[in-house]
Amino acid sequence: MLIGKYTNALDSKGRVFVPAAFRTDLGERFVLTRGSEEKSLYIYPMDEWENFVKKLQQLPTSKKNSRAIIRHFCANATNCTMDSQGRILIPQELREKAELQKDVVFIGTVNKIEVWSAENIKMVETEEIDELLESLDIDF
Repeated sequence: MLIGKYTNALDSKGRVFVPAAFRTDLGERFVLTRGSEEKSLYIYPMDEWENFVKKLQQLPTSKKNSRAIIRHFCANATNCTMDSQGRILIPQELREKAELQKDVVFIGTVNKIEVWSAENIKMVETEEIDELLESLDIDF
């Protein structure tokens, strides 16, 4: 299960250490792609990526919005492996889209990992969780 929040530094070559707590769950190969929120990325373990792709395949491709969603995730997806030190290379285009410059925050969200710049996640975290839960009619 992918849970927890960790911060690691991006190096000058665009590499970053994947938190040790996530490495086993990710396995040897996994997928990095853009997130659903504008300045985020997602890392999917391969089995979760395959489940996600099955959902994308169910979207009606006759609809423009469906095609845009499929493009958003698939055109920006890249297969990843960690090097012997536990680092991944985040492609330049994805680094730019997520505004990753120095501190990279990894957040486990059960079935995938969100990747954010430290500055951008601070803005997102200011939202009130109570309001979000209420808007979705979720009671904990």
